[in-house]
Amino acid sequence: MQARLSGTSIGLTGPAATKLVRLSRAIEWMSTIGIVLIVGLIGAVFLVPSWTRNLLLTKLGEIGTRLPLDAGNQALAAVIITVPVAVMLWGLVNVRALFAEFARGQVFTTTAATYLQRFGIAVLAQGLLGPVTATALALALSLSNPPGQRLLVLTFSSNDYVSVIVGGVLVAVAAVMREAARLADENASFV
Repeated sequence: MQARLSGTSIGLTGPAATKLVRLSRAIEWMSTIGIVLIVGLIGAVFLVPSWTRNLLLTKLGEIGTRLPLDAGNQALAAVIITVPVAVMLWGLVNVRALFAEFARGQVFTTTAATYLQRFGIAVLAQGLLGPVTATALALALSLSNPPGQRLLVLTFSSNDYVSVIVGGVLVAVAAVMREAARLADENASFV
């Protein structure tokens, strides 16, 4: 296999190309499995009240045990959780497409850069959505509590911070990739 850069060869051949194709196909499959599992498990979480409670404990800590969890609140929690889950799925769809490009030998292309940028945006957004989701869950689920017992939760974990940083790095690398593809196309047109 010879990897191509928008029609221009980048010289990726032999064992390096074989390893990249193998790794890319594996990650493509892992992404597909992840998408299916996330959709299935998130759906199940909101059908089984004890699983919903566990999700609240994960997001809110001990406060999650004190929130009322009737059918209405369970549906409300599902709506709130849908936003970060949708962003995560969008990111996985883009990382899957990125590795499909790599498996076809399309490594330094504007298309690959776009998929990487979108994945980076999804990772960055996950870091920002973590605290917002926890706050929204606590507010929405404690709204029916009597005055003085409603909850406002503000969280920001090291995982949120790392997601923002890693997402920013991925977006920057995608911009560099896009510029490299543009320069390679420009250079190829002179030859």
